[in-house]
Amino acid sequence: MKKFLAATALVIGCWAGSAEAATTISFNGGSGTLSANTYVFENYDALASGTAIGSNAFAYSGTNGAAARPAFGTTGNFGAVLSGGSYTVNFGPTSIFSFVLGSLDTFNALTLRYMDGTSTTFTGGAIVGDASLDNSGNRTIAETNGVVTYTVTSGSLLTGATFASSDNSFEFDNLSAAVPEPAAWGMMILGFGLIGGAMRRRSATKTTVTFA
Repeated sequence: MKKFLAATALVIGCWAGSAEAATTISFNGGSGTLSANTYVFENYDALASGTAIGSNAFAYSGTNGAAARPAFGTTGNFGAVLSGGSYTVNFGPTSIFSFVLGSLDTFNALTLRYMDGTSTTFTGGAIVGDASLDNSGNRTIAETNGVVTYTVTSGSLLTGATFASSDNSFEFDNLSAAVPEPAAWGMMILGFGLIGGAMRRRSATKTTVTFA
């Protein structure tokens, strides 16, 4: 199987304070391997096949009419947005959002949302950073099936995405985000510790009033 690898840097006009956010798009066609510095937060395997996940959007275990399993990188359930539908996913602020993509075509659209409230929408080949890409919706070839990754290099972090399709379907799986840095984990643990300490202090300072 031919491997197709496309990478492009796309400057997205959104702002976080005074800094312009920049996001790169990379597409590894013919592969289902996610970046080593990401973790999968949604693969739809916990859902029964046919479960609705959005407006005319469902989790499937196999090809179902217009929806076909992505050709690479998925063995369990996958998500699919059918004609006129949409599916929105929210996640904690992250510098990386990645997923397995299937059967890319001109009807597909992806909207990325940022922490500062801005958003950017890509359609067809632009979803993988190449508007001239063969995006006919072929279910098996590398040009329309693979792993797409969005990486914020500066500015506001990503906080969500919306998958939509005006016809046919938009298939995806293994939604992933950046693994938190050790410093971020440390801050989270410290925060939980401070909350626990504050709760203990409140309990210790309660006064019991008794009446003679």
